[in-house]
Amino acid sequence: MIGKQDKYKVTVLDDLVTRTLMVHDDDMMMVQFTFKKGGIGQPHKHDDHVQVGYILSGSFELICGDEKRIVKAGDSYLAPKGMMHGVVALEDGAILDAFTPCRDEFII
Repeated sequence: MIGKQDKYKVTVLDDLVTRTLMVHDDDMMMVQFTFKKGGIGQPHKHDDHVQVGYILSGSFELICGDEKRIVKAGDSYLAPKGMMHGVVALEDGAILDAFTPCRDEFII
């Protein structure tokens, strides 16, 4: 499967955050979140999904489990099932996330 940028589904979540759905199947998906400074990925956890993230650009305050750190381009994180995680954008930036299994609610 090959994803083409002009075919991606972009969802505006609020004035500061967008979600771009990239390639996916039933088992896995890749999603890019783009943040303007001050954008928030509210702390949450997934009961049925594992999430890994890679900071493409910018810097973020990241909560992942009991850790709270500043992360920047090149850093990554893993949020297993049931682990609280979230971000606040300290500057404009983007995060590439992968989920397993696929998050069906992002497709609809």
